[in-house]
Amino acid sequence: MSRQRVRFRVVEGDLERFIEFDREASWPFVSEEAKRAMGYEEYSTRHRGLVERLYASNIENKIFFAVDEEGRLLGAAWVGLRLDSVDYVPIGYLYDLEVAEHARGSGVGTALLAAVEDYCRSRGVTRLALSTPVSNTAALRWYLKRGFRVARVYLEKRL
Repeated sequence: MSRQRVRFRVVEGDLERFIEFDREASWPFVSEEAKRAMGYEEYSTRHRGLVERLYASNIENKIFFAVDEEGRLLGAAWVGLRLDSVDYVPIGYLYDLEVAEHARGSGVGTALLAAVEDYCRSRGVTRLALSTPVSNTAALRWYLKRGFRVARVYLEKRL
């Protein structure tokens, strides 16, 4: 399938618009069980609270948007600077990097990641970390192709 070329630019973003974009982009990934238990309105409230708490807990934050020529949001990335819990040095943590479905494969994600990396370097940060579900094999391949490596393993047990 051939993708139409999308013209865009990366700009600094704001928390409110990020929360709105991320809420919509994240909802499809919420488990069906959780969707039934809380519904969309409760999810929206919890999502906002979680993002605001995480944002406040970082040393520093930066949000980037990829926007088209009309200013419509094509993608977003949020990086927070925080202390590594093992080495106690500042690291960049990529909380989210999301691209609108119609803009995938057009370089939006790569441009957003480059902006995040440049921002971290400008702050003297030498490591960038993230987590993604092992079931998201496309994202895993995408990040590995861009120089990430598996450095830690996060385990989970259903109770």
